Amino acid sequence: MIDAPFRLTPVNRHLLVVPHLVKNETSAGVLLPDDFKPEEDKYIEATVIDVALDCSPQFKYLSHGNIDNKKVIIDRSMIEEIKLGEKTHHVILENYVVGVFRRPSES
Repeated sequence: MIDAPFRLTPVNRHLLVVPHLVKNETSAGVLLPDDFKPEEDKYIEATVIDVALDCSPQFKYLSHGNIDNKKVIIDRSMIEEIKLGEKTHHVILENYVVGVFRRPSES
């Protein structure tokens, strides 16, 4: 067991992300049963936290700068959830990133 705080660094063309998942609540704030499965979108937005060194150059800039410039669209079904102790990390292979949000001034 790891006692000291640590930060997961992705490798092998993976991106460490925070997926923007929707909670099981109605618009009125009513919690739904855990076994209730609403229809989920195939693609979701995520914020990139870190990028493996061997990722394509188009992803490298996502590990730096303002958090507003780190948004991507990913295939929800390909998110890998890694639980280590009390922390949960989400990684995705760069192949499953289908789009990157950029401002009109960015190339």
